[in-house]
Amino acid sequence: MTSLIALLLASGLLYACTACAAGDTSRPAPAQPTRPQRMSAVLVGEDSKTDCVYSAESVTVLDTFENLVHRTFDCVLIYNDDSPNWAGWQDPWFLREQGVPSHNWQAWATARDTQRELIITQGLFPGSVYGTNWMAPCARGAFDIHARILALKLVAAGLGNAVIRLGHEANDSASPWFVGNTDQDYRLWDECWRHMVLTMKSVPGTHFLFDWTINAYWEPIPLSWWYPGNDVVNIIGIDAYDAGVPAGENRWETIYGQKDGIKQVLQFAAANNRPVSIGEWGLWEPGSDTLGGGDDPTYVNDIAGVVKHNRVDYQSYFYNLAPAMLLTDSPMSLAAYRKHFGGGGDTTGTPSP
Repeated sequence: MTSLIALLLASGLLYACTACAAGDTSRPAPAQPTRPQRMSAVLVGEDSKTDCVYSAESVTVLDTFENLVHRTFDCVLIYNDDSPNWAGWQDPWFLREQGVPSHNWQAWATARDTQRELIITQGLFPGSVYGTNWMAPCARGAFDIHARILALKLVAAGLGNAVIRLGHEANDSASPWFVGNTDQDYRLWDECWRHMVLTMKSVPGTHFLFDWTINAYWEPIPLSWWYPGNDVVNIIGIDAYDAGVPAGENRWETIYGQKDGIKQVLQFAAANNRPVSIGEWGLWEPGSDTLGGGDDPTYVNDIAGVVKHNRVDYQSYFYNLAPAMLLTDSPMSLAAYRKHFGGGGDTTGTPSP
């Protein structure tokens, strides 16, 4: 690692950030980056209402989903949130899968004559850091070198326009990068996130958008207590599945109106002049442990209403196996999805071959 740092310093790819080391917390005026256009389509940004999908990390599954909903997608959500070490964190698996067509998302995103977007869900750190006293070192900039290498790798791969959901769902107490419970925890988490974002943005050729994403179902910590700041947050996101609603309650009213739910995120984003994302949403199997809604077209319709009537950058449907439910098992919801986000036309709910 020492030799790598020396090499990067010598080549000008790493810089010495004295203000970061000193804990400088000054924040410039809010600004949204200008993103160069690859072709004629519109990249995710501002109120583009881009339709995305999580296809279980597989290009083949993406093809299946496109056939199911009768349309093609130019935006896919992927994950690099469970790497065991820094080597895999800063050189994500999807940049090293050129020999596996179904996992070659770099080739998919950078295909000639297309404009496609990757939404990268990037853990705040790898598994080797889990369970350690990570907050204070990160807040002092100890992880910046890895963030810079990650940015360099993404730019070199042609992915300098990616949206990055860094340290997503940190209000979930089960998360390795949980935001904590005290004012000091919130401050340290805030500075940790800021350090990594500012480091990545400093790399030439980057036009990343950073998405600060919460989980709608955990730890309703007031958003303002741990919001990193408008100068580093481009999108304010929420993951909101059709789950966790006790019997007898109105499902949508609970999902929309709960503490740190969709309504509060929309209000908080508007107050900060930031667009919203719904990075993960989808059906959930019913049961006493999940309190999911099953085949619930009302949920799909109401998510579509949020997207239509609000400043939404993108929404990404979570198309994966249990405990999430596939649309193939949910004919009424499939019809609603096709109507709002798919190819329209056939809304009978009958899956295509």
